[in-house]
Amino acid sequence: MITSLSVKAQQIIPVEKMIEYRDSDTQIPDGAYLKDINGLLDKYLGTWKGIYENKNYTFIITKVKHKLINISADELFIRYLITTTTGSILEDTRNLPDTNPLVIEGDYISKSKGYYTLNYFGKNTTCGQSGVVFISTTKDNKQMKLFLSPDQDFLDSKCSKVADQILPTTSMYLTKQ
Repeated sequence: MITSLSVKAQQIIPVEKMIEYRDSDTQIPDGAYLKDINGLLDKYLGTWKGIYENKNYTFIITKVKHKLINISADELFIRYLITTTTGSILEDTRNLPDTNPLVIEGDYISKSKGYYTLNYFGKNTTCGQSGVVFISTTKDNKQMKLFLSPDQDFLDSKCSKVADQILPTTSMYLTKQ
C-alpha cells in the first residue's frame, strides 16, 4: 500500500509586495509569509537618537516575525524613550511586550516613496493620539527621518480637545547609535 502525503509548502512573498496586495485589493494567500528576503528592513534596526522641540528621543527598532490569523510577516517594531532636556521621563515603552498597543508596529514599505510606515497608538488614542509614523534613512544609513501623520478620525465625543502628540508631526532627524 502506498500512502501519499499532501504537503502544502508555505508561500514566501517578499515583504515589499505587501503594498501591492493592498493597493490592488488582492487577498494574501492563506499560510503565506511576507518575508524580508531582500534585507530591506535591516537598515532601520538598532537604536536611533535625536532632539526635537527640547525633547530627547530614543527609538529602538527591532524586526519580528508577526503572525496574524493565517499569514506571517516580517515587521519592524519601535519602542521609545522620550525625556525632557533635564532627563525627566515623558514616555517609556522600552520594556513593553510586542502585544502592547503602545509599541509602534510596522505596516508596509513604500518602494516609490522610499519610506516604511508604521501604526502608532498613544496613551490617549481616543482623543487623537494616534496615526501613521513614516521613517526613511539616508543613503549611508547613519541618519533616519521620522514623523507622525496624526489620525484624528477616531475622536471620542468625551474629548474636550484633540490630544497633544508626543511624536513629532514634522520631520525630525535621528542618528544611528
